[in-house]
Amino acid sequence: MLESHQPVSFAERGVAVPFTTPQLAAARVRAAARTGTEFLVPNPSGGRGVYVLHWGGVRQLCRPTVHDTLLHQKIGRLPVMDPPGVRRAARLLATEGMAGHKAAAAAVRAADAERDGQTLTNFLLLLTLMEQIEPAGLRIGAGTERTPALDQRARRIVTRLAASSGRAVGQIGADLEALSALFAATGLDAEAPPARLPRLRDRLDATADSLVTWAKRYPEDIHAGLAASLARAARRAVAHADATLRATRVMTRDMTGLLQAWAGAPDEVARQTSRPEWVLDGWERFCLLWETTAHVSTQRAILGEMAQLAPVLPREAMGWGEGRTEAEAAVPDSRLNDGWRAGGASQGLIARNERLQALST
Repeated sequence: MLESHQPVSFAERGVAVPFTTPQLAAARVRAAARTGTEFLVPNPSGGRGVYVLHWGGVRQLCRPTVHDTLLHQKIGRLPVMDPPGVRRAARLLATEGMAGHKAAAAAVRAADAERDGQTLTNFLLLLTLMEQIEPAGLRIGAGTERTPALDQRARRIVTRLAASSGRAVGQIGADLEALSALFAATGLDAEAPPARLPRLRDRLDATADSLVTWAKRYPEDIHAGLAASLARAARRAVAHADATLRATRVMTRDMTGLLQAWAGAPDEVARQTSRPEWVLDGWERFCLLWETTAHVSTQRAILGEMAQLAPVLPREAMGWGEGRTEAEAAVPDSRLNDGWRAGGASQGLIARNERLQALST
């Protein structure tokens, strides 16, 4: 089924998946009641719209790699189809070496960094809570030293909060740990290295600048308009990312209220903190394609592929960011698809996609 890809919600838009099969590189996956999963694949003709396919239809369209077949199986078993779940499934498969040795090593490093980030975020949330309940001029940051005196103060404050809220001390500790998993990718206002999503936001902003520079450098090139259009789409995503990142961080300015909200409606808190993840979902590979393409001739070719990757902001995001949410139609050069049907070129693109996965964070 071919449909115009102007989704109402992020769930309808689907989640970007790091497939290695060239025909699936820009595909998204969403939950489907009848078949479990649906693939949204850009129109193979290079025109507008997407094809909505189940796995059998995907196998008719192309021959998925072993990596993509196994990844589809893992994604199909996810309890919730969202960017963090898909990323963890892809990372787990990568650690098994299914996308090459470099991707396996990168997946292990990313998993370690994620654990370290959650540990740091947990500590920073605790410090923030302490300073809001009992201000002591403590500097909140990654370099704050954890001393016995600090631990004693933390226990006293948490015990006092537990008594006033009618909750167990252990439960508040568990709630802080759960919240750290939600806020680790976003980061806090505290002094700490930029978290994963702010780093991706900065990369996307830099990619937009680079595309504008390229379009101005080659104004007579037939691809200049496409580069400028992609830059505008990227900057709209950056604006929405900024708004959702700010809104998420604001939640930690009232830690007592945040803990109460988490205790009463954890799904709503998780939904709000997931917004930056949804806004930036799919843009990393867009950036990687441009960052790893150095020559003008290959940059011209890659712009069409980037156009297929550029996510459309659904109407759900209308209240999340600034300005228009509609993405400009950037129709890729359909001649790109001819290369996918050639065996040698297809193998080269599979290898390239594996290299891109090794560079993902």
